[in-house]
Amino acid sequence: MNGEIIGFIGAGNMASAVIRNVVAGGVIDGSQIMVVNKKNQERLKHLQETYGVRPASGIQEIVEKCSIIVLATKPFQVEEALQQVAGKFRDGQLLVSVAAGVPIHYLQMLAGPGAAVIRAMPNTPVQVGEGAVVFAAAEGVSEEAKARAGNLFAHAGRVFWTDENQMDVVTAISGSGPAYFYLLADQLAEAGLKLGLEQHLARELARQTLVGAGELLKSTNAGAEELLGQVVTPGGTTAAALSVFEARRLGEVVAEAISSAARRSGEMSSVSERLEMRASRKMVVKIGSSTVVGQDGKFNDTVMRHFAHQVAQLVKEGRQVVIVSSGAIACGRNMVPRELTASLTDKQVLAAMGQPLLMRYYESIFKAHGINVAQILLTREDFSDPRRGDLCRNTLTTLLSRGMVPIVNENDTVAIDEIVLGDNDTLSAEVATLVSADLLVLLTDTDGLYTGDPKTSSLATVIGHVGRFTPSVDAVAGPSGSEVGTGGMATKVRAASLAASHGIPTVIANGGTEDVLQAILQGRQVGTFFSRR
Repeated sequence: MNGEIIGFIGAGNMASAVIRNVVAGGVIDGSQIMVVNKKNQERLKHLQETYGVRPASGIQEIVEKCSIIVLATKPFQVEEALQQVAGKFRDGQLLVSVAAGVPIHYLQMLAGPGAAVIRAMPNTPVQVGEGAVVFAAAEGVSEEAKARAGNLFAHAGRVFWTDENQMDVVTAISGSGPAYFYLLADQLAEAGLKLGLEQHLARELARQTLVGAGELLKSTNAGAEELLGQVVTPGGTTAAALSVFEARRLGEVVAEAISSAARRSGEMSSVSERLEMRASRKMVVKIGSSTVVGQDGKFNDTVMRHFAHQVAQLVKEGRQVVIVSSGAIACGRNMVPRELTASLTDKQVLAAMGQPLLMRYYESIFKAHGINVAQILLTREDFSDPRRGDLCRNTLTTLLSRGMVPIVNENDTVAIDEIVLGDNDTLSAEVATLVSADLLVLLTDTDGLYTGDPKTSSLATVIGHVGRFTPSVDAVAGPSGSEVGTGGMATKVRAASLAASHGIPTVIANGGTEDVLQAILQGRQVGTFFSRR
């Protein structure tokens, strides 16, 4: 790394450990390191006196003069730091972030083009050169750039590479892992105290036992299972202890703990991802039947007028909004006796009757804001046929460019299969993909995806973030509890999965929440957020 100047944004414990390792390991001279710190000038002075680093006048100077920039701020400070230098990175300039939970896409969005972004997850033992450092690189980062990043942490412990979608589990195991050993050391010492050992002896025995076991595991080719077998004698003392662990299902406890940590890591990552939504210029909003129409068959006038006001505000901000609206059949149902609405043909008749009523209503509530609406009726063939898809895309794009709000619905009078499915959720995901939307919002009559049925369990809570679409996510997506709508949460989860496969994030939220669209676009914790990954 001769001739390179490395800049550190932040001078906390992790930055100090990396600086100490690279200087002591002879990777680079301290004079080739520039550091800026927001508050703790004493820390900066210590690094200058101890390792010969150069204080920088600000983040701008770091980016101007350094070929490698290490972002070592707290996660909540990342946006503030990078906004100062957005768009000022040179092509190939390396940005290595050790800010926990901040995803690569968000770093790229803040830094702008040019920066080669690498995300790192080091753990605290890097302070003694025995850490685990896991890297994930943005697409297109060269092998040479990866090698340079690896050299920075070569004396910090062991370096590993993985895909970013594994970083939540990495965080749960190695990032948080040292805490599990400290807890075990504390519990071992506490058990010794209770059994009569002197406090100092109990603590030192626990400490040295864990250190020694770790060194043995590190220095031998034997795996943990083999080393375990060397300690356990059938009928012996260790076997007696392990039998208690097994009886208390230690394995299940550990698995649950790691899962909880990984889930929390995903939630922390979602904070940054949610903030990305503020930059959304084009969005598709699906509004469900139970939000449009009440149980009495009448329009939810207060909710819908407020919804129109929110959309109008977004349009005035220069954003483009496509509305995928359910409710045609529900509107038509209130015009005829309920006993005549059982067959598919009857539903088609209801859709034909209700669709103009629905559009007149949308026209009325948006006219108050000086916005024109346009009706678009689509079928599955409009997406499967490339030519028809292009025509639909061009129409929607033109309407949006002229400041209009397209109101999209399934052409229920001819699309029999879709009436059976009631799947305007999937329609909205297809539309979002068709117009290359930045965001998909699914508004319903519940606050999001719950851990269980909130109507039957007081313990059910809203899941704030879904990072990966696993069978457990499908398991908690139950059927709709509304008599008005025909879809359910399962279709919303599938729609979010479809959108994510095209790089579009999704939020499922309650359409009755005050200023719900503004809250979502401000990055607030509203509803259930599904990552774009």
